[in-house]
Amino acid sequence: MRAILVSPPKEGSELADVEKPPEPGRGEVLVRTLLTGICGTDRGIVSGRLKFARPPLKKDRLVLGHEAIGVVEAVGSGVELRKGDLVVPIVRRGCGVCLNCKVGRQDFCETGNFVEAGIRGQDGFMRDYFVDQEVYMVRVPPQLREVGVLSEPLSNVVKGVEELFTLQRRTLWTCEDSTFQCRTAFVIGSGPIGLLFAMTLVTEGFNVAVLNRRDPNEVESKVTEAIGVKFEKLGDGLPSPDLIVDTAGSPVTLLKLLSKIKNNGAVVLFGTTSGEREEISADLITELVERNILVVGSVNASKEHFAKAVTYLSLWHDRFPEALRTMITSEVKPEEAGEALRSKTKGEVKTVLRWSQ
Repeated sequence: MRAILVSPPKEGSELADVEKPPEPGRGEVLVRTLLTGICGTDRGIVSGRLKFARPPLKKDRLVLGHEAIGVVEAVGSGVELRKGDLVVPIVRRGCGVCLNCKVGRQDFCETGNFVEAGIRGQDGFMRDYFVDQEVYMVRVPPQLREVGVLSEPLSNVVKGVEELFTLQRRTLWTCEDSTFQCRTAFVIGSGPIGLLFAMTLVTEGFNVAVLNRRDPNEVESKVTEAIGVKFEKLGDGLPSPDLIVDTAGSPVTLLKLLSKIKNNGAVVLFGTTSGEREEISADLITELVERNILVVGSVNASKEHFAKAVTYLSLWHDRFPEALRTMITSEVKPEEAGEALRSKTKGEVKTVLRWSQ
């Protein structure tokens, strides 16, 4: 069967013929891959820039890919899933030692000895078939067959919003009518994560603006218009937000906006990058302290967040069908994946690899 292999930290990727996995054992399922998504993490591994990527123990190559949807082809004993079920696999697998990992919250692993499928220490899903434990599968309804691959990036967004709501219980943050309709959220960045944050916050009732240094491309315009949010170019004249979600990781952009945030506001840091620098002043820190500004970083997700992501996608399938279809901007074959894994195409939001129908 086909698989896309990498050898981190070396650059490059290879579509290779590898052995099909064995029949599933107890508690396991055999999954036929339908679609896998390409994201910045995959490209960081292929370029050699992502230094924490590593193959499984005693192997020199890693099967790439952590965003996937597939069909259950066979099941082992003691499994509730059935042949024909659509599933998405979760990415991070816990260390088995710390309490967070023992209770399924490996996204808060304390030891750092977790593995992540397609990223570090465990083979991923850019292959025709894979065998995995049922406990790491989330069932997906049939209507999400073509968009369920967005569950993995959305799961991270769901966790970030959950953390926001949990921490903002420190204050009465809803409006007089008990909703968030009087609250304004800025989402910095208009990539797939930025647009998914915008869709989630709109669903929760916020007034949302997606911010970028440039004007929107055609796809970004279609998605933001479909979900009813503004696309604003960064600069002077923006109103004061109650919430800032940074998906770009640009300190220059973030620090310019921090002074605008309202009292008791919140900042969710999600985007990561490297190289860019900006000085933070003691005056700004004082201002954040004096105005009770919450700042929280968020990464990864638990199985619970994957399940909630599927729920959001099911809702949006009816509410924002055009936006969901537009999010996947291109589909390529595994044989054509080399170029797609090296760089983004013009106007890309999400590129997927088609493994089977």
